[in-house]
Amino acid sequence: MQRDVYNPGLYRFLRAIVRLGLRLLWRVRVEGLERVPETGAVLLCINHISAIDPPAVGAVMRREVRFMAKIELFSYLGWLLPRIGTYPVNRDVRDSRAVRQTLRLAQQGAVIGLFPEGHRQRPGVLGQPRPGAGSLIGHVRAAVVPVAVRGPWRPFRRVVIRFGDPVDLRHSQDPAQDVMLAIGRLYYAPEEIGTGLPWAESD
Repeated sequence: MQRDVYNPGLYRFLRAIVRLGLRLLWRVRVEGLERVPETGAVLLCINHISAIDPPAVGAVMRREVRFMAKIELFSYLGWLLPRIGTYPVNRDVRDSRAVRQTLRLAQQGAVIGLFPEGHRQRPGVLGQPRPGAGSLIGHVRAAVVPVAVRGPWRPFRRVVIRFGDPVDLRHSQDPAQDVMLAIGRLYYAPEEIGTGLPWAESD
């Protein structure tokens, strides 16, 4: 088993820097943060529009967040990412090591950040959840909280980070799609849902 080198002090130091950057460079509005449980395991399921999404969501959270990130990032940031609690996932295979790490963190009561789409989308669009995301979401014993990031991340532009109520997935046939629909309800106005999520079945 790989040794956990997570450094909470480094995480908090970098979080403070990102918070300052968010104040100086973007007009970030945070909504619904009180919906995130203050204790216990939480799985944040977030749409993905920019590389800024993970540090931004982590910065606005009160609790520390352990993010799952594509393994390609570790080829040049492998010295840093594990120390701030980020762990790799190979998106091209069923990555049992990433699954075990996620389950282990949930057992420890951590907050885990996951991007079900698996890669960035252009602003205004929500993509289909990646195969395998539903199985992972459905097996993690944690409060599943949808998070919508609506940009674009351009200097001095408005960015909204909106947290939803935990999603009840106990009877879900497709947890990943249900989570993306919950993100869509936070992201889009009611009249936009059909065009914004063309791949999803209508309610």
